[in-house]
Amino acid sequence: MTARHHLSLWFTLMVPILRRSTRESRVPERYEFVELTSQLDNDPKTYEEAISDIDSDKWLDAMKSEMDSMGSNQVWTMVDPPKGVRPVQYKSIYKRKVGTDGEVTAFKARLVAKGYTQRPGVDFEEIYSPVAIAKSIQILLVIAAWYGYETWQMDVKTAFLNGFIEEEIFMDQPEGFTAVGEEQKVCSLQRSIYGLKQAFRSWNTHFDEVIRGYDFIKNDYDPCDIKAWLSTRFSMKDMGEASYILGIKIYRDSSRKMLGLTQSSYIEKLNGGVVACKSSKQDTTADSTTEAEYIAASEAAKEAIWMKNYIQELDVVPSIAEPVVIFCDNNGAIPQAKEPRSHHRSKHILSRYHLLREMVSRGDCRMDLVSSAENTADPHTKPMSQIAHTQHLDKMGLRSMGDWL
Repeated sequence: MTARHHLSLWFTLMVPILRRSTRESRVPERYEFVELTSQLDNDPKTYEEAISDIDSDKWLDAMKSEMDSMGSNQVWTMVDPPKGVRPVQYKSIYKRKVGTDGEVTAFKARLVAKGYTQRPGVDFEEIYSPVAIAKSIQILLVIAAWYGYETWQMDVKTAFLNGFIEEEIFMDQPEGFTAVGEEQKVCSLQRSIYGLKQAFRSWNTHFDEVIRGYDFIKNDYDPCDIKAWLSTRFSMKDMGEASYILGIKIYRDSSRKMLGLTQSSYIEKLNGGVVACKSSKQDTTADSTTEAEYIAASEAAKEAIWMKNYIQELDVVPSIAEPVVIFCDNNGAIPQAKEPRSHHRSKHILSRYHLLREMVSRGDCRMDLVSSAENTADPHTKPMSQIAHTQHLDKMGLRSMGDWL
């Protein structure tokens, strides 16, 4: 045996034999969410990916359901492509819907227009559409809790497909659903579809016309048997008693007239609950604490008057006709708000903040003194002891989750 053979044998004996585990390899629990997220990120991006996906049959069913909605709403008609007209492009969006347990509950397919391919003045004109203000919804929920009203939600299925469009817009036929014998034709849109620049406005305009037909009156301060009637005009989904709105979870205890909103300075309160609050750096430098408090009171008063006007339009709270009380903990700011003219200490304050004086003189609001210890807005602007902080939270109407369990 040669020296080379001895060296090879010695090296083999020195290297340990690797042991392969036979246990099942599993992802640690702390990474399960990451694994689920990566699975959801694998949603098809194109029609080709959808029909070649492992869940292709479910994607095809979802696409057929979407096309059935287009047909039932008579979204388009087939026409020969006009000369010199560039059709708006489209895209199919595919999404797996996941439940709270992480399981896939539904497969959704949505046909959307590529709005960025639309040309202003040609494919669209007006696109503005009003949206609900969050505090408007909070005010309605507070009123519902106080008077014991029931709050229910409904959802309009494929809402945007109900809106009519005024412009002449053409779109290519969706891939996989080309009409037999009409392959060379294009879709002439009669109604709006998701993605169009004017989609929001078209739906809002149509819904406004329909709802006025039931003798509803628009609230000018937030331009937005009824369930049964709406269901006769639109394809509706009854979502039962309101539990979520704008991403906010709603808790309700009718016996205690309590309604809670879970969501992640001045404070506007209605029936003991906060509906609007703000804490921010003032955009102008104040020469004194009195001036700073006067400016803050002016901003709070404007918010309070908007709230008063909004509630008056609802015609359900008789006491709202009385002046709104603005509480202030500064002895110098209150006399300035009641003073009809400026003096040497306030003449430099921007005139827009003196709107507070006009509101007070008209009787829209009044200024009342409150001690710093009772000022509910203090937690927004200064550190406090735990006991004082807890007391102020209670005055704001804030409750811990344990109160609802």
